[in-house]
Amino acid sequence: MPVHINIISGLLDNIFTLLNSPVIFLIIIFLICILIGFVAALAGVGGGVLFTPIMMAFTTINPDIVRATGLAIATMSSLMSARPYLGRGIANFNLALFSSLPYTIFAIIGSFIGLHITAVMGSFGKALIRFALGVLVLFIVILMITKGRRTEYPIPPEGKYDKLANAFELNSSYYEISLGRIVEYRIVNTVWGLLCFVGIGLVSGMFGLGAGWAIVPVYNLIMYVPLKVATATSLVVIGIGDTAAMWVYINSGAMIPIFAVPCLLGCMIGAQVGSRLMPKLRAYVIRWFVILAMLLASARLIQQALPVIMGVV
Repeated sequence: MPVHINIISGLLDNIFTLLNSPVIFLIIIFLICILIGFVAALAGVGGGVLFTPIMMAFTTINPDIVRATGLAIATMSSLMSARPYLGRGIANFNLALFSSLPYTIFAIIGSFIGLHITAVMGSFGKALIRFALGVLVLFIVILMITKGRRTEYPIPPEGKYDKLANAFELNSSYYEISLGRIVEYRIVNTVWGLLCFVGIGLVSGMFGLGAGWAIVPVYNLIMYVPLKVATATSLVVIGIGDTAAMWVYINSGAMIPIFAVPCLLGCMIGAQVGSRLMPKLRAYVIRWFVILAMLLASARLIQQALPVIMGVV
């Protein structure tokens, strides 16, 4: 055999040996998470929404570990972002507490359901989770594409008042810097909002996703909360609810620190860099790259799951 063939073969063997090393694997995951956090900040989506489907679609890491880490990423990014909004009075604290009760309870229930499916149903359960997540990611993409329907300062129908909103003092105001004045707003449809939070909590806990993609439209389109307040308040709700749901995975042994820590650090670093560069870059272009990546992840998840599901059914 020629010498150069032996050299190339030996080089390839060394590369594969390095890739199989746990240290190299964690470094690669760390770098991928920096990219995920960076892109998530530019596109205006949570890191967990990208992390969970991408990791489940393109790696062989146990789905329970991926979902537990996804919830940790969503919690950490939300808590970091929510603090300044609370300090400036943009986030509606009463509304966050009001929404957090159904969200947290059903996020915990969703976590138990997700773990039960993978534990009891084996490979079929994992395929079922992958298929459902693929369909859900496709739905999120549709929401992202139709994002323009949201309104900055929605006004409820004249004469429509909500007794629950008045009783829990949810109506509020905040100082809008861009307008140079105080914006007052009135919240309606609280019952419909609570029902939506039941479903959002289940989805977040079951799949290990942050839920800003769902909470913000519910606040803005259904409950008539100003868009900036809806975004800020959703971060507080996620920080409360996903923390509780995450403990279910921790107690089951699905949270692996040696894997979770590099992922968390990577997403935090990427998000910090992305948020600083966002004013200089065309974020809408990045957003379409995110949509394309999520479509690919969705297609891959469904493609992985269908043969197993069809084989059992």
